[in-house]
Amino acid sequence: MTSLEPSNVVGYSSPMAPFAFTGEVDVVVDVKRPISRPIVRPLSLGIVPKVEGNTLRIHLTHPCHLAVEVDADLHRPLFLFADAPEKNAPKLGDPDVLYFEGGRIHDAGTIELKNNQTIYIAGGAVVRGAIRADNVSGARILGPGILDGSTRDKQMKMVLLNKCSNIEINGPIVMASYGWTINPFLSEDIRLINVKVLGWRDNDDGFDPDSSRRVSVEDCFFRTKDDCVSVKAHGNFGLEGSTGDQSRFNTDGVTIKDSVFWSSEWGHALTVGFAIRAPSVRNILFTNCDIIKKEKGWAMSVDNHDLGTVENVRFENIRVEDGCDKLLALNVTFSSYSADCPFEYFRNNEKRKKPTGVEWERVIMDKSSSKRGSIRGVAFNKITIGGDRLPGSEIHGFGSANEISDVVFNNLTFQGKVLKSPAEANIRIQNATNVSFLPELR
Repeated sequence: MTSLEPSNVVGYSSPMAPFAFTGEVDVVVDVKRPISRPIVRPLSLGIVPKVEGNTLRIHLTHPCHLAVEVDADLHRPLFLFADAPEKNAPKLGDPDVLYFEGGRIHDAGTIELKNNQTIYIAGGAVVRGAIRADNVSGARILGPGILDGSTRDKQMKMVLLNKCSNIEINGPIVMASYGWTINPFLSEDIRLINVKVLGWRDNDDGFDPDSSRRVSVEDCFFRTKDDCVSVKAHGNFGLEGSTGDQSRFNTDGVTIKDSVFWSSEWGHALTVGFAIRAPSVRNILFTNCDIIKKEKGWAMSVDNHDLGTVENVRFENIRVEDGCDKLLALNVTFSSYSADCPFEYFRNNEKRKKPTGVEWERVIMDKSSSKRGSIRGVAFNKITIGGDRLPGSEIHGFGSANEISDVVFNNLTFQGKVLKSPAEANIRIQNATNVSFLPELR
């Protein structure tokens, strides 16, 4: 039985219950008020809880990641992380294993990951700290325990993988990041499996693969205040004074699959952008995912605020549940986030001016006469939209140069109906070419 009360982990604002099981199990949730409308998400699993007085009974037949809502209370969901038992878990004393025992709070500070090392966070362990890896290969971060940032009062990344290769993160709950949660930069062959990210603090992007190659996310759960997944490329492409081969900052080959996403107040659930500061970001796949909540902003987007090219991006078999404020956006634009923005307006300038007024309009006019980046080859295949209202969408190039092209919608459905045109799909289109709708998935 799980009580719907706050976790005893410092700073955590919503309850969670991680556990492992085999076969089938009934989870009994004790609620401290009458129950009228319980919902278990993702809805695609078809789990209908039974109400027994002030308790909920939830029957599980396989491991899954769930959010339980009681009477549409978005501030107090219960997160159930039901895993299969671990196989071949490291043991205390194993060589090349940094082992954090269960049943303890570990004030670890900054943990430096080393070549071929395993960091193991056992079930019941809470590790207060951050992980750094620089030029590391063949390492792993494992275990069902918690990596906790709730006591930190300064923004910093929770897990930073800089120039790393062949890294696996499998199992942990990473929570309360104040700043980006997991960020591979200039890295390759990075794998996230069964990772649970819970965030509610500023700038807490869940996963930001940046200027990296061959990156995959599988069977994970993200609940963040900001972006859940944001694919980026931070280089200096096209900027005055940039030197060297800027293609080293390209991002190529990111797959996000079989996962669940809840993005609350800021950001987007699944996005490519804003930073496209390399020649190209390409071959990005989001597939078989559930966006269970997007309270404000876009559920899916490609936002190019810079000078590079985004190409071959696929969103396929995506289920967007109710609570979606806006559905999808493809934007080539200039903003205070753009690397070529004058510093007086630049997003990272703490003393920046607001991007409004006559002076800002002059900046926009100046940028509109020069070439921006581009987006081409984006497919939305088998996208299912839930809820009572069809949210709006937009495809918007920066100018008449038509920087957005070759966009395909294939089986975009709302309330069981296939949407066959921009008007039916509530999509506004400006400065884009070759946007097509196909009635059936091919």
